[in-house]
Amino acid sequence: MTATLVLDPPGAGHPTALACLDRVAAALGTSPEVHALHAVPPPADPRHDGEALLLAAVRGDRLGDFCSVLDTLVQSEVGAVLPGWRDRSVPDALESVHLVPQDDHLVRLRVRAVPAGTPAAEPPAGSRTLLDRAAEGGAPADTPEDDLLPALLAAEHRRDRDPAELLTETLVRLHTVHADARAGRSLEAYGGFTLLCTALRELLRASLIAGAGPVPHAEPYAAGWAGFDATLALTPIGRRCRGELHALVAAGPPADTPALAHAVELVLRTAGHAAPAVVAGLAGPVDSYRRYLHLD
Repeated sequence: MTATLVLDPPGAGHPTALACLDRVAAALGTSPEVHALHAVPPPADPRHDGEALLLAAVRGDRLGDFCSVLDTLVQSEVGAVLPGWRDRSVPDALESVHLVPQDDHLVRLRVRAVPAGTPAAEPPAGSRTLLDRAAEGGAPADTPEDDLLPALLAAEHRRDRDPAELLTETLVRLHTVHADARAGRSLEAYGGFTLLCTALRELLRASLIAGAGPVPHAEPYAAGWAGFDATLALTPIGRRCRGELHALVAAGPPADTPALAHAVELVLRTAGHAAPAVVAGLAGPVDSYRRYLHLD
């Protein structure tokens, strides 16, 4: 595989957040189904500090297989501190988000998987190619019927996310919100904060309402915020969750380390009331998350 890696010339530099991508490419490039890997430069917007995007062009008929093992590879070979979660906001790719250690801090790694040979696989201007198998031959070129991306995207949007993935999303979004709030990007921090609260709400919905048997008057409120307060008030566990969620919302985006530590504890207590087995199962990864955020 090393022969296919495209190396930087001597003295070439790139943002610290992108340094982890060399390790990621070395892990993902072991699969012959991966045709190319490109490090995509972040937008000039400082909001993307600490974020790295890897565009993976994968043989179309193996895209689902690649995505099914991606998280295991990133955790085992690159050392991601939490399981990955799928970001459904990307319309033409399967994108997962991971927190990867780099130089004693965490990088938000986004791996965007697209079918090789399609327009989406063309690297944006300024990208750095980490892996290119164009000259190797081997697997035949994809044909349109090989592209299973539309079906995979439809299946992803139909899939019910489980509480473990929702807790991971909440913690990763909290990492982003803290960076924005600390840098004074108040509106970006507020926007991200609403998304993390929504993920936590969905964890509560999945754990306390969906699949938990009939809850009086819960049906109209299960899909959004309207009436959610009243729904949580219907059960003792729901009321405990409501208290923690109220405290999290009242505190707002955390702008310093003590506020971040408080927010993490509120998130974990809220999730712990609703899904104690999930929080216990992620205890080790969450400890690593705390250490890299210097919360212990």
